[in-house]
Amino acid sequence: MSTNTNTSTTSTSTTTNNTQNNQKQQKQQQKPKNNDKGCCDPSNQPKSKQKPIDNSKPKLNTPKVIDMADDSKYVDSHVHVDQILVRMNKSLTDFPQFKQENFPKQFEKLIQVCCDPISIEYSDFLIEQNECIYGAYGVHPHNAKEYTDEIEQKLIDRMKSNPKVVAWGEMGLDYFYNKSSNDQQIDAFSRQLKQAVKLGKPLVIHSREAEEDTLRLLKELVPVDHKIHIHCFTSNSDFAKQLLDHFPNLCIGFTGCITFRNSQSIRDSVEVVPIERILLETDGPYMTPEPFRGQLAHSGHIPMVANAISQIKNIPLDQVLKQCRENTTKIYGI
Repeated sequence: MSTNTNTSTTSTSTTTNNTQNNQKQQKQQQKPKNNDKGCCDPSNQPKSKQKPIDNSKPKLNTPKVIDMADDSKYVDSHVHVDQILVRMNKSLTDFPQFKQENFPKQFEKLIQVCCDPISIEYSDFLIEQNECIYGAYGVHPHNAKEYTDEIEQKLIDRMKSNPKVVAWGEMGLDYFYNKSSNDQQIDAFSRQLKQAVKLGKPLVIHSREAEEDTLRLLKELVPVDHKIHIHCFTSNSDFAKQLLDHFPNLCIGFTGCITFRNSQSIRDSVEVVPIERILLETDGPYMTPEPFRGQLAHSGHIPMVANAISQIKNIPLDQVLKQCRENTTKIYGI
């Protein structure tokens, strides 16, 4: 009887392992789903007024920035790799080739931002399989109505178990599109802030046309010295100053939108934010910088963002890249 029991146990274990391996292989080859909500939309206009962008055959170019030193390593502090790949009709396993074809040699790391519950497992896979990819997990204000105890626990589990998960977010408030009600957004944002603070994780904050409530909740729920990344800043310089003055460990992220013709107010904010408080990000596949509008933004476009900051602040490009790399380490520890 003892021999039969062991044989049965071994058979069951083998079957379980085979099932898990098959599931893992399927996961590796699957294509991420397009949630079609986006993190930040590529203009300040409602979608009905935007010029359609043809992504059926995406064009990609790695920008060449003059006098960019070989040792000027950079990190894309905020990008949605799964959403880039889905728009390219590619699988998660295609990232290494995509990186090789489109990122300059100065690229070092990126932070894959999971802000939709549907993307949690996609982010898990990308982080596990690619040494250069780190993760931030949260629920975007567009998805606030989907924030449940179950989703919250999934986020907590990843924060506790995976050292490559370096932040909670993106989360926040978006009163421009109101895809979730204001009350739902405030509730989900508040819950996430409390959990992130409890775990000591840096915060990745989305705020659009919600400056007053964003600042109020941050002041109420977040310690003054907590590490914060205000992502894809599109507000005015007064809001930037209020954030910087109150939170000494807060940095502000700028994307390719600082190159847009109608974004002078954002460039004004770049002028007043000290270079020691700036993070470089693409928010890919959104916010593609000029002159690549109409294409998909990706981490290869960071040099264009850095170059724009260099010109606005009259600081050498290499200095911008070096300082922003140090700022990323300060906030995220990578």
